[in-house]
Amino acid sequence: MPRKALMGLMTGLVIAATMSISQGVFGQETAKDQRSSNAAKPDKSVYRLEFIVRETEEGKRLNSRSYVMSVEDESTGMIRVGSKVPYYTGKDQFQYFDVGINIDCHLREHGNFVSLENIGIEISSVVKPDSPGLNQTPNPVVRSVRARVDAAVTPGKPTSVASIDDASSNRRFEVEVTATKVK
Repeated sequence: MPRKALMGLMTGLVIAATMSISQGVFGQETAKDQRSSNAAKPDKSVYRLEFIVRETEEGKRLNSRSYVMSVEDESTGMIRVGSKVPYYTGKDQFQYFDVGINIDCHLREHGNFVSLENIGIEISSVVKPDSPGLNQTPNPVVRSVRARVDAAVTPGKPTSVASIDDASSNRRFEVEVTATKVK
């Protein structure tokens, strides 16, 4: 084999061996870096949020309901419960709107308390047609109350986050939340 060809072959082998070694070393560092970055990220806490909505009229409790969701730290939870109610739009056509309860909130853990940010509460219901002073219309009349609040909650302790009076009746809606750390 001529000397130039032999030198070329040896140079190629040295380059290939160097590349192989460097890829192995860099590959090990990358895997090591990935393991340490995964170890640096602790699992996020998870909280069980129980919302209790109490409906009262002139001080007398009419209704109490409980809604539960699990929310991870730095995440948003959402509950939707209700029905679609049709309303007449003309020419034998109907559209639908939702009535019931909607609850939204964003959770952030802060040491010994939990911040529930942007809690959105919407409660709506269809008014009975025989209610006094209500015009008789072909479409249902809907009552709704809404609130959007921020609250600091001590885990395990029930906290009142909203009290909403219905403007068209003597009803009041009180919302309480309890955050319990699950993980």
